[in-house]
Amino acid sequence: MTPKEKTRSLVEAAMLAALTVVLLLPTIYLPLLGTLTLFIWPVPITVLGVRHGLKSSILAMVTAALIASILSHPLTVASLVIWLGFLGIALGFCFREKWPPVRTLGVGILTVLASTLLLFLLTLLVFGVNPLAEGQTMLAEAGSQALEFYRGLGIPAEQLEQMEKYYLQMVEMFRYLLPATLLLGSSFTTFINFSVARLVLGKLGEDVPGLPPFSTWQFPRNLLLGYLVGILFVMGGNYYGHNLLLEIGLNIQVIFNLVLALAGLSVVHYLLGRYRLPRTLIILASVIIILNPIFLQLVTFLGIVDIAFNLRKL
Repeated sequence: MTPKEKTRSLVEAAMLAALTVVLLLPTIYLPLLGTLTLFIWPVPITVLGVRHGLKSSILAMVTAALIASILSHPLTVASLVIWLGFLGIALGFCFREKWPPVRTLGVGILTVLASTLLLFLLTLLVFGVNPLAEGQTMLAEAGSQALEFYRGLGIPAEQLEQMEKYYLQMVEMFRYLLPATLLLGSSFTTFINFSVARLVLGKLGEDVPGLPPFSTWQFPRNLLLGYLVGILFVMGGNYYGHNLLLEIGLNIQVIFNLVLALAGLSVVHYLLGRYRLPRTLIILASVIIILNPIFLQLVTFLGIVDIAFNLRKL
């Protein structure tokens, strides 16, 4: 590398590290904008990893964390960096190595899961705070505040009692479905970073392999076996009164229901695409399906049929 190229690399690394700080601070201080930057602040670290290697991305993450700690609360910054900083490094490494998209996403999901568990353990061991218990307490308090609000509006006591039961069930389901929630949340976060980083890298002239068009997605048939296992666990848990079996089954069902719904939605995109409908209408149809429980169930069933028989080839 010539001195000029080395200088250019250092300048670019410094700019991307600064951009990481710029994205971190709104995440901490601005609730509305922070909701967006929360999921994409690791992207500059990913870009740096692709263009300048693993060491540069690690150095940028550490530098950004130190600068942000001076400008904000160090513990908050440390939590964010532990949670998603390693995702930026992992995606940068995978992109640089030209790994297949599915493998890259898998590594990203595992990285976020591991980082979340590490953050959970550190919070528990260092501060003596149980994040799970805190989450349940926050949900319970939110439910109590909502009930007080509705009581002030003069809602009948019978309806308030039903609403209270519903909020209590929500708190319990939060505990039961925590594994599925963590996995799905990690998948969503990884996919967002994957997509945004690919977009940015493409603008910079980097060739990063992406997923095939959504309308062509085909899922393996053994997913149906996993879905069946979830049903059997739920049935066994209910029949024998075994809570652990029930919890495992519910988590499996939540995960596989989402995957089957994606499979069905892919078929819908394929069918609508054959009629050359505008992309906007196809996206609108997808949103309507997702927001309507009946349509969503039908699409989930369509996903089961497609995985079993591959409707695109019929």
